[in-house]
Amino acid sequence: MENALTRRAVLFGHLELTVPAIAGILLVPFFGLRMFGPSPFLYYLLAGIALAWQWYSVAEPSWKKRLVGKGVPQEEADNLAHRAGLAWPAGIAGTGSFALHTTAAAICGTHFGPWLLSRRYASILPLFGMSSHTPTGNDWLQNFEMVSTVPAFVVGYLVSRRFGRLATYAWILPTLILTYELLKFTEPQVSVLAPHSSTRFQYFFVIQRTMPTFTPGFGGVDPIRVALQTSAVAPFYAGLSYTAGALAAKHDLLKRIFGGSPMQPEPEMTQTEKRAEGSVADESEKPVHELD
Repeated sequence: MENALTRRAVLFGHLELTVPAIAGILLVPFFGLRMFGPSPFLYYLLAGIALAWQWYSVAEPSWKKRLVGKGVPQEEADNLAHRAGLAWPAGIAGTGSFALHTTAAAICGTHFGPWLLSRRYASILPLFGMSSHTPTGNDWLQNFEMVSTVPAFVVGYLVSRRFGRLATYAWILPTLILTYELLKFTEPQVSVLAPHSSTRFQYFFVIQRTMPTFTPGFGGVDPIRVALQTSAVAPFYAGLSYTAGALAAKHDLLKRIFGGSPMQPEPEMTQTEKRAEGSVADESEKPVHELD
């Protein structure tokens, strides 16, 4: 039967773990919808799940440590966490990892990469005496492929070394979202019986290099096309690059390429090994055919 200590611990555990986790899962999509619109809603939801998972991984050990400090055995604290629903369920633990890596890849493609590009124009170029200007959306589109892939590769490599589980699956959700957008796309004034698949792919993968303007005709740029490329194609490129970075970390490719020289020096022998080898050599040099 649970005593007053464990009942209080369960109550405070839910206040410390469960309530913030649920709040994160609900609030992250809410603020995402208000700030960025409804297009990447699945990424908002996964971001909330990833935040809740990270909160559990940090707060749960602290909760158990305090309980053990009050005299509760470690095994009993672990069992209490599972019975009270304070432990992240083992069956869905992979969901947190998947959400973390997918969210990280999407952020690299849509926010982190463009931010790094803006820092390049605003801070780095002036340090070298090179001409610079206030970064705009056109700069992002003109460097679209590099901005979407390079930061994602680096982040995927670094994050997967700390959280390696399911890091190579970051490409799945961006690919599914892009496939859905490709399938539902209908080119204007094109017969349904004779679709032009090449035009469909060009609409997504031939990147527009200028942003639409607030003028009649949007400056000759299709704003819907730009929106699809920045919200669907950029995360797709970032997901693939993030996965490539995770694979590179998994197989230590960068260490193999830039690590040491192909000719590795032979390990030095200890004094004991040298004496043992010398003794074997002396024994082998004795004549074995001499008989008195």
